[in-house]
Amino acid sequence: MSDFGQTIQQLRVSRSISQEELATGIFNRSRLSRIESGNAHPSQQVASQLISRLSLTPKEFEYIQHNYSASKKDQILYQFFNLKDSTETKKINSLIKKCNNIKTDNDINRIKKILQAQLLLSHPDDLKQAKKLVQSIWYDHLADVKVLTIIDLYILNMIAYAFDNKTSQQIISKILNAINKHYPFLKSLKCSILINQASLSLDQHDFNAAKDALTQAAELAQKNNQYDKLLLCKSELAICNQDQQQATYYANLLNEIGATDLAHLLKMQIKQFSYLFN
Repeated sequence: MSDFGQTIQQLRVSRSISQEELATGIFNRSRLSRIESGNAHPSQQVASQLISRLSLTPKEFEYIQHNYSASKKDQILYQFFNLKDSTETKKINSLIKKCNNIKTDNDINRIKKILQAQLLLSHPDDLKQAKKLVQSIWYDHLADVKVLTIIDLYILNMIAYAFDNKTSQQIISKILNAINKHYPFLKSLKCSILINQASLSLDQHDFNAAKDALTQAAELAQKNNQYDKLLLCKSELAICNQDQQQATYYANLLNEIGATDLAHLLKMQIKQFSYLFN
């Protein structure tokens, strides 16, 4: 990993920008020279100005500064958000070990709790313990947070299962409000949240609410080319419409595209609501 000044110098030289050009309007050239040589350290505001003037985002700069590799935290986040389910125990245990190497980051500590809960989910008898483990993430912190980060939103989506229906709906509403107000580009996450909201409504046999959430989710899934989620939505919409043949058809299509776990869950759900089809 290079220090800040060294990275600034490398990027400036590669872009054929003089020290005078980069420093103008921020501070004098000699101050920049001291920063590049490691003899001075900029404030956060000045560092942001220099990075922006080099036409980089802070994340891009950090990636280059770490020798073109993601930070340890970013590596954990990437792997965590790409876990398929709680059956990937080897990956989960590996991630927990990586989390143990980062001691003072609250995001990582919360992710570690979720990972530990996912290991417990592999055993039905430990479901209550798994839920209790992650409930503190909501009650001790995120319930009262007014401005949620993107990481907060993903974490909340992954723990909504651990609460009673009323609290789960409260969590989902908070996520959707944050996305609509601050993060409208998170269309894939919004789709997942709406699917979770529909599942809660189905559990409560509120089919009208489920249909509303699934219709919105299906539209997003189609726009995002997320065909597994689109088929899921269509199958659950068929359940709401009491159409067993259509529900099974879309579940079978999921099998054909390789989403076997999702297809299996849907078929269990179709069986659960079999009374609708009589």
